[in-house]
Amino acid sequence: MSADRPWTSDDLLSEQGVKIYADQLRELFRKYATDFETLAREVRADLVADPIEGDNKLTAQWHAWQVSSALRDMAKHARAIVAAGKALEGDYRRVCIELPQKRAAKAAAKELQKAGRPLPAGAVPNDVAAAAARRAMLPAQPGDHDDEQTAPARPVTPWGDLFKEAR
Repeated sequence: MSADRPWTSDDLLSEQGVKIYADQLRELFRKYATDFETLAREVRADLVADPIEGDNKLTAQWHAWQVSSALRDMAKHARAIVAAGKALEGDYRRVCIELPQKRAAKAAAKELQKAGRPLPAGAVPNDVAAAAARRAMLPAQPGDHDDEQTAPARPVTPWGDLFKEAR
């Protein structure tokens, strides 16, 4: 992307465009974060070395910390933008590239299953019948009951009894 034209959403509709944009943002805001941190340290040191008239040593440190806190916050936010730039790349890849591929593979597996052909190795059908078949292969666990007749009876507390006073 050239420096004479601002970024647009059209520039971010490709993996390469997102990568370049995120790299530029991260580089720029890493520099900002470093600058803000350096300035915060310098301002704090200067105010401690040359305190405001009437400050003792402790209040000079307190006031220096207060004045430099905005710069420290700016550095923190710049680092957050660096992290968000990295997340932008990952989110774009996950949503715009990998998701359509997964959906296409799932649709192809579903079509093969409908046609009665065996699924390719590693394909996992995602339907109710397949899930029931997998559960049927597992050994029965306590609490696994398909109907209420085999399920143990649970004691029922009447609603009004919940609010009675203990005697």
